[in-house]
Amino acid sequence: MVLFEARSSEILYNVLQSLVKDGILNESDIFLIPLNVCPIVPAIFLKAGVRFDFIDISLTTLCIDEDAILTRIRKEKNIKGVLFVKTYGTNYDASNLFKEIRTINHDIFLIDDSCLKEPDLKYDIDQSLSDLIIYSTGYSKYVDIGWGGFGFLKDSFKYHRNKILFKKDHLKQLTKNMQASVVNDADFHYVDNDWLGSDIYPYEGFNEYARHIKNVLPKIKKHKDSLNKIYKKELHDEIQIKEEFSNWRFSIIVDDKEKILKEIFRAGLFASSHYKDIGSMYSHDFKGAKSNAQKFHSSVINLFNDFRFSDENAHKVSKLINNYI
Repeated sequence: MVLFEARSSEILYNVLQSLVKDGILNESDIFLIPLNVCPIVPAIFLKAGVRFDFIDISLTTLCIDEDAILTRIRKEKNIKGVLFVKTYGTNYDASNLFKEIRTINHDIFLIDDSCLKEPDLKYDIDQSLSDLIIYSTGYSKYVDIGWGGFGFLKDSFKYHRNKILFKKDHLKQLTKNMQASVVNDADFHYVDNDWLGSDIYPYEGFNEYARHIKNVLPKIKKHKDSLNKIYKKELHDEIQIKEEFSNWRFSIIVDDKEKILKEIFRAGLFASSHYKDIGSMYSHDFKGAKSNAQKFHSSVINLFNDFRFSDENAHKVSKLINNYI
């Protein structure tokens, strides 16, 4: 079953709501989600009325810790779902984890969050161990057309499409509050309103949308390859993380992260610093706790390889970074 909405977050919300409506999830059931997930994701769970717990990441895969997931599932019968986020659009294969989960409890709902990956319009969900896979083509994603998300859901589940009211001011306020919580490491108090949705629908349907993705993909791949080659050649080997994490952006690990970021912006360039450990935003259980997600975030810088950056920019930022290594 192909799912198509203005935002991938709408797909996740509708699926969670469908699981509740169809009695697959009840009030005591819990989803496990990674500690370094985008802050908007827990808000979707809250809006849908679905409980969740955070799980730390592995410093090997940079994805949700698999041993921790399996331990929780073996011990607790109310774990009914897992959101596996492909960090930085990694091509890491989580099928062994999914197989192990299925042997413990076949009914656990498995979501493959591939929103930062290259969109796969021909993904075969019937051959997958996951129940749902989600892709995004929104702002700053692999394919950035500023709008849209799609996914594939197994036919054994129903998809109830909710009529979602949307107010742009509500989304702006939610985003502002989240950013303040992230920057200040402060509590985030969720207030439910009409923040989810869109007031723009530029495509008549999925087929037109899919054609547009097919048309822009070759240019995007070529540009990313060009910038990644520059980074790979010019940056010191010891600061580069595994190549499989360079699909979305080109990520490096440095000691003086904040200092280097300041110098990058001072030079009229830019970089990003995703994704932070957001456990303390949503739960006091994580206040002051030291996590792998926090450790990794403290030293990672994401260098742009999309159309916001040119080859010239990539050369400049590489030279600047090398001055501090």
